[in-house]
Amino acid sequence: MRIAPLMTRAPLTGALRPVTSGLLRDAYLVPASQPVDLQKLLTRRAAPWSDSFDAAPDATTRAVESALTSVMRATATLNFDELAPQHLPDCRARRHLTALRDLWRDAAPLPEALSTYRHILGADLASCLEPLPLIGPNDDAFADPVEVALAAALTRHHGTAAPEPRPPGESKPGALSHVQSHLGQSAPPIAPDDNLRFYGLRDSRAEADFAAALAQNLLQQGEISASRDIGVLVPTTSGYTAALAEAFERVGLSMSGQPIAAPRDLLGELLSALLAVLEGPAPRTALATLLASPLMPWPTETGRRMAREVIDRGWSRTATTLTGPERGLFDAFRAVTSPEQLIARLFSVAAALPNLPLAPRVAAIRATLGDDIDWPLLHRMVAPLPQPPETQAHFVEGISLFDADSLPWRPVRHLIVLGLSGPNWPRPASNSPMFTESEIALIRRDTGLGLFGRQHHLTRGLELFRRQLGAASDAATLLVPARGLDGKALSPSTGLALIAHLLGQTDPARLIRDLAAEPSARWPVRSTAITPLPNGGAPALPASGKLRLDGDLLRLREKDTPVPQSPSRLETLLYSPLAWLLDELGAKDRTWTPETLDVLILGSLIGRVLEDLFPAAAPLPDDATLTTATPTALDQAIASVAPWLTGPQWTVERSGLERETLSSVLAWARFLRGSGAVVLGNEMELAGEHDGLLIAGRADTLLQLPDGNLLLIDHKRSGARGRRDRMFKAWDLQVALYRAMLQRPSVQTDLTRQVALGRPPITGYHTTLDSTVLVESAGAGIPGAEVVAEDISGKAMAQLVKRVAEVGIGSILLNSTGDAKRFDRDCGIKAYALRDNALLLALMLPEQDDEEFDDE
Repeated sequence: MRIAPLMTRAPLTGALRPVTSGLLRDAYLVPASQPVDLQKLLTRRAAPWSDSFDAAPDATTRAVESALTSVMRATATLNFDELAPQHLPDCRARRHLTALRDLWRDAAPLPEALSTYRHILGADLASCLEPLPLIGPNDDAFADPVEVALAAALTRHHGTAAPEPRPPGESKPGALSHVQSHLGQSAPPIAPDDNLRFYGLRDSRAEADFAAALAQNLLQQGEISASRDIGVLVPTTSGYTAALAEAFERVGLSMSGQPIAAPRDLLGELLSALLAVLEGPAPRTALATLLASPLMPWPTETGRRMAREVIDRGWSRTATTLTGPERGLFDAFRAVTSPEQLIARLFSVAAALPNLPLAPRVAAIRATLGDDIDWPLLHRMVAPLPQPPETQAHFVEGISLFDADSLPWRPVRHLIVLGLSGPNWPRPASNSPMFTESEIALIRRDTGLGLFGRQHHLTRGLELFRRQLGAASDAATLLVPARGLDGKALSPSTGLALIAHLLGQTDPARLIRDLAAEPSARWPVRSTAITPLPNGGAPALPASGKLRLDGDLLRLREKDTPVPQSPSRLETLLYSPLAWLLDELGAKDRTWTPETLDVLILGSLIGRVLEDLFPAAAPLPDDATLTTATPTALDQAIASVAPWLTGPQWTVERSGLERETLSSVLAWARFLRGSGAVVLGNEMELAGEHDGLLIAGRADTLLQLPDGNLLLIDHKRSGARGRRDRMFKAWDLQVALYRAMLQRPSVQTDLTRQVALGRPPITGYHTTLDSTVLVESAGAGIPGAEVVAEDISGKAMAQLVKRVAEVGIGSILLNSTGDAKRFDRDCGIKAYALRDNALLLALMLPEQDDEEFDDE
């Protein structure tokens, strides 16, 4: 592509302006081009890339689109007949070029800019609304053939205008002038001097801070009289742009030329999330995105609250309070099963949002529907694409900001160039996704097609960099970062190496003044040392390791009536009172994350299947019946617990889960047969108290043994090793709390009355990964059950009493950094809350020793 854009002069104001595709489209009244779904066009199309398309349709579509655009730009007439693959010998290049020509011929669309160019190539002056004389000369050795043809057509239509006079003041003789004239060329070396300086910094953040300080220093010392005479040339990455904006704002300097962010495509975001919900099963993030959209009719805070509830629980309590049209809109967010239902649902949403231009988008969707819904096509149609900034904030005063992809938009006296390391200046030329370098040379030779290879692109990049350096008349400062923001070392850029060669140095490092190796007093700019935060920024924690808070912390969630604690909350209290407190307060990470097939979901699914296949007081099915019924039961569990698991991306995980579930079901049936146990109930609501503390929870399964004893079982999706270890060390808590709720119940049931008559249940666990039943000593003699220890929970219950007493008076014991390891080793407890909570980790005491766990 061209380095210097075509320029013209506005007929009324006389202002210079670049000849963009938008200007040409308006001036020549170019009809809007109709988009075509290239991926749909490639589907089931015989081509050399068909196997790749079947394996990776999205990536292959992008590669074909890039190659097709390249060959289009390589023509002078934008006509597919110009490709002429018949002039090539029978080879891979001919087959691929033929396939691209046929694709172009068979209705593959021209990109919007090229569609405008083709219209102009076939137009005449009479079809143009305003004169567009080009400011010549317009020859550019790096222009595509179509750009050359466009310039020629515009010259025929409008002629040329006198070029702008060169700004006064050429570069001063010396190193900078030598580099500006000879970069990328062969020239005798010249000695370095002060009008071209090189400084080494740690990374891009340090570069931005130094550039701002240098600009401030140049102005304060009087070397530069106006901000507009300082230019900053940066790589086109968001990291540099954001860092520079912050750095220059800190020193009070404004920047001219900063990109103006394009507005979000809120309508596209809404439609994209809406289709994901209507396709079903709805991902939580998609439904939350819909509810939180600023285009929804409810207040912003209501939308945010509903979105948080959906992310946390999968449903929204607030949504149940909606009424009227808002409730009707929310009810429309459900999966559809037919094209007719989809269109009806979309139009109902459009009617509920009358201020949005949804109807035309829905009509476009309806036009693509057949007997079935092509969901991938619809998602591509509505997907919001990130738009690069189209304009820049240019004004007279201010530091001039230039980007790496274009020529500087005004001359400066001092140019600061950032990023002279790694892949910048020039950026590496990418390979063609379709042709090798030798094939490109063959195509150019035999067909005359103006395809360019990597050498052309590399040469263009160097020439662009040379012209960018030419914006400076007095001096240039080049900054060389040693590392990326990820901490990885960077090598000098190709441009820096070539500059070093022009200055008589074979090693670019000899030119660089490494500021990290110098005291700040010798730096060319003033600096302010930042005082380190005490203790590395860690909070000051009490030496006693305890936080003293006011009041009874057990009543934080209490409103009108006492709120019971669940066994899982109390287990957290056992090893981390602070984690328990944060849970009570609802202080947790609110980051939106997609659904994950974690151990909690897996446990819920398998538990639901066991509950459905082994109902209370029902005959025990045989293995054949269970084998047949398990897939259906698992599907029902997935629909209830994790409907997103039915998506095609979860096929492998779902297949493994089916095998695991069937194994668990058959193993549980064997235990029931062998022990003679009868299921009395599943998912039993329990409520009671222990030592004055209200507790509520659910027990997975209650069994009656042949001798009349009761066996209370909790299913765990784990192996027996960890649970056995915890029970043996008397640190198991969950089933002990189940027993406490039955012995001191809040509500009387048949089960609690049996317990009151002296029939306390035996407690234990069923670990589904290895199909093991672990019970306390009272379960000795149960066939198929493993007795672990006489006391499985004594230490845990004693520790719980202590922790409850502490939080009851507002005392929170902080964890130390070794607690997770210590609880695992000494208690058999996996302290998950201590591993992934950033706030807890920040409030941990340093480890003093590695003594055995002490509950004192």
